[in-house]
Amino acid sequence: MMLESPSFIVQFTHGLNLSLSSKEYTHGVVIRFRSVKAFEIFINSKEYKKVWHSKFQTIVHKSFSLHFSVDLVGTEIM
Repeated sequence: MMLESPSFIVQFTHGLNLSLSSKEYTHGVVIRFRSVKAFEIFINSKEYKKVWHSKFQTIVHKSFSLHFSVDLVGTEIM
């Protein structure tokens, strides 16, 4: 799904939680979007909802979601 949305996504990173002090969560994901509008389009898309419900919701016991915006710095996309 990430590869199908390059116009929306600037960064996609995922991995295991290696923190010894917090074993309540096993994995983490960071997705940075080009804009708030790109985030809204992505999160409200039928494809995202389908993948979340069919792949993740069946195996996820607990999730934590945090959304915030960051001011742009510079002119290049990383």
